[in-house]
Amino acid sequence: MGTLVWVEHDNVSVKDATLAAVTAAAALGEVTALVAGSGCDGAAAAAAQIEGVGKVLKADAAAYGQALAENIAPLIAGLMAGYDAFVAPATSNGKNIAPRVAALLDVM
Repeated sequence: MGTLVWVEHDNVSVKDATLAAVTAAAALGEVTALVAGSGCDGAAAAAAQIEGVGKVLKADAAAYGQALAENIAPLIAGLMAGYDAFVAPATSNGKNIAPRVAALLDVM
C-alpha cells in the first residue's frame, strides 16, 4: 500500500505547498500523487518530477477544473481502498478537501 497525495496545481504547474505534502507523505512510505483537473497534462508531468513521487494518477475532467471539494473528495475516497493514508497540502483547498474525504470514509 502507500500514501495518496492530492496535488494542488493550476493545470500547468504544481503549487509549492504540494512539495511539502509529498515530503511529509514520503516519511510514511511509497507516494502516489493524484492530479485532478481539466487539461492538467502539464501539472501531471510536473508532479512526476517531484522527488519522492513513485506514481502519478491523473483525473482529467471538467468537473475537476476548479478543484471544488464537492467534486474532488468523492474521487479521492473512491481511490483510498488501495492506500493506507491520504495527505493534502495545508492550503485552503487542502483543508476543505481533507475533512470531506474523511467523512466519506468515516474516519478521523
